[in-house]
Amino acid sequence: MTHQDWEGARAEGKDLQRWILVNVQDPAIFDCQVLNRDIWKNPQVKETVKENFIFMQYTKNDPRGGQYINYYFHARDSQDAYPHIAIVDPRTGEQVKVWSGPPVPKPVDFVMELHEFLDRYSLDASAKNPVATRRSERKTVDVNRMTEEEMLEMALKNSMANNGGPKEDDPDALTKAVGTGKGKEKVVDPEDLDVMVTGPAGTNGTTEPPVSEPSPFSLISSTDPHTEPAVDPATTTRIQFRHSGGRVIRRFAVLDPVRRIYEWLKATPFEGKEGVSFELISLAKNLIDSLESTIEEAGLKNGTIMVEFLED
Repeated sequence: MTHQDWEGARAEGKDLQRWILVNVQDPAIFDCQVLNRDIWKNPQVKETVKENFIFMQYTKNDPRGGQYINYYFHARDSQDAYPHIAIVDPRTGEQVKVWSGPPVPKPVDFVMELHEFLDRYSLDASAKNPVATRRSERKTVDVNRMTEEEMLEMALKNSMANNGGPKEDDPDALTKAVGTGKGKEKVVDPEDLDVMVTGPAGTNGTTEPPVSEPSPFSLISSTDPHTEPAVDPATTTRIQFRHSGGRVIRRFAVLDPVRRIYEWLKATPFEGKEGVSFELISLAKNLIDSLESTIEEAGLKNGTIMVEFLED
């Protein structure tokens, strides 16, 4: 945890290329105590935060957090907005992702969400980060023009919808298009908004492709299905796989080679993806270069892997 002021933390984040992770708490709210007990003391959470973030934690009345609270949080200060966690871009000061109010996420889910964020966003100046593809459903209401009866009705609706108070929208959620399947979502790449896919020009189907060396991917077995090991926190881990159709979670031994993940997905492909080549990406790294590393050595424990299908 850093003890710098807000501007100092932003400067450090820009120098080290690290995101700022901010937590605002109300000690009187039980969920904030749960957050401290279950999330911030979790070894996987601590490791991920130390390696990738500038971490700042404030109570609601902490003068050190006054600048952040006044600028980002003051208008939404209600019991149902705690605990508040946000990821901020140190270069622009923009909130990029927000967790607001109960329930407190489970440690394994929180770790996976952090890894998913790190997979999708980068502080590299040359990187293209996701952009909002839809608007927040929250509407702005001019309360000065409302009658007393309308204000009472609005307060009642807010109470029923949010258990008593406003909760923040997650900016990251607005970069994801809502899928048509139950529980599914599709992550939208900004480049996909403007790119048209065209076939090769000038080909007549008679030219044979040049002979090339077999790729590492083609040499991986597609006949070795994976059987999940028994749960043992010391020797196994859950890995989340995100793809265009949603996400799945599978358990592996931490000493399994990364090759084992490829074998599993080639032997039991997702529906409609039979025979389709794919890439596995974690923290902006293509895992094909780490086939013989163990899952632990590759930093995949409780991690998120993006599955990118290489289709025409």
